Amino acid sequence: MPTSTQELQSFQKYAAARIQNGGAKLELDELLDEWKHQNPDPLKLQEDALAVKTSLLDIERGETGTPVDDVIADIRAKYKLTSDT
Repeated sequence: MPTSTQELQSFQKYAAARIQNGGAKLELDELLDEWKHQNPDPLKLQEDALAVKTSLLDIERGETGTPVDDVIADIRAKYKLTSDT
């Protein structure tokens, strides 16, 4: 989602207040992460909720997905990682 002027102003107000109230040692990206956590994107929340609902329906139908050991093995093979990496 493109950033709106309203979002930028909201973040600027948040960051200024946070810096004055104990957040002066935080990096800019940490301030942004805090602000995003307190101001979630409604569209992203809807997408996440739909993904969770879909996964739950899959589980109800008996689909268990891929075992984690297989996923890890695939990632190790894809990125040529050893078991101690």
